[in-house]
Amino acid sequence: MATYAKKQPKQDTRRALITGITGQDGSYLAELLLSCGYEVHGVTRSTSRQPSGRDLGYCAHLAGQITLHRLNLRTSRLQEVIADIQPDELYHFAADSFIPNGWEYPVDNLDANLGLALNILEAIRRHSSHTKMLNACSREVFGNSVGVTADELTAMQPVTPYGINKAASRWTVNSFRDRYGIFAVNAILFNHESPRRGPHFVTRKITKRVAEIHLGLARTLELGNLQVRRDWGFAGDYVEAMWSMLQAEAPEDFVIGTGTTHSIEDFASRAFECVGLDWRSHVTSVDHLVRPSDTTGVAADITKAKAILDWSPQVQFERLVSMMVDADVATIENPSLSQNAA
Repeated sequence: MATYAKKQPKQDTRRALITGITGQDGSYLAELLLSCGYEVHGVTRSTSRQPSGRDLGYCAHLAGQITLHRLNLRTSRLQEVIADIQPDELYHFAADSFIPNGWEYPVDNLDANLGLALNILEAIRRHSSHTKMLNACSREVFGNSVGVTADELTAMQPVTPYGINKAASRWTVNSFRDRYGIFAVNAILFNHESPRRGPHFVTRKITKRVAEIHLGLARTLELGNLQVRRDWGFAGDYVEAMWSMLQAEAPEDFVIGTGTTHSIEDFASRAFECVGLDWRSHVTSVDHLVRPSDTTGVAADITKAKAILDWSPQVQFERLVSMMVDADVATIENPSLSQNAA
């Protein structure tokens, strides 16, 4: 389990609410906040009275340390929970971030990624105006940016429904901040991965299949365009940046990333190297996995985050990939580890 010790809040107990707490980002943030003495609340879509390990997702090891609220995030019940909890800080991570879903279910994607953010902002405005709110935005808002890097002033040119919805949520957050004086910010997150990444994302698809090949359970790995480039960082680093954003004196948006891009080929090559195999003997590029429209390989310009938040990523690309491969190997060998990845 990740540990955090370098930053501490004030001595008074703070209350935080995390949407998407059972996922990758939410679980790392919950660990960070608990280590800083916060009272941590989260929401889950489960309707069962007694949450199971599956309901808790990657927070299963935090059972008893966090308070879960089971509700449909798209109903007025969310406003009631915010009014009741009166959180000092609210981190909005819940989203439909799998890019293909935006094309297949565009209306649902809009509701999940814009409608939910608007619902939260309205709840804060009406019932909990002191709450500081962070909206997890995405590098997808930059779309086909013509630059090599993107910062907070780079024009948004989204090309996917998800990117369009996240761009709209960014504008909505800024609008509420300006009109109502709410402390609301956008974390414009470049791709961030970990052993807790969902298996349908390409990074986990690679590391899971590498582990299976290493253990003799599979032979090949099919991927799409191997030359697609992304700025990949470690999710555990990024939640520290997001926490710091809500500790700042003034509400501002920040780009969070590493500043370096790698190709899918680079990722696969490194993953197979971790188990002593040559990726070229196992990987094939197939047409049906190539996205008809994809964003360019822009890197994050994190100059502002370094200067104001004193933040920079600690886990480099090679270490990130090896962490993920090692975790997938360990999980296949011992399935009980699946809900407690590092």
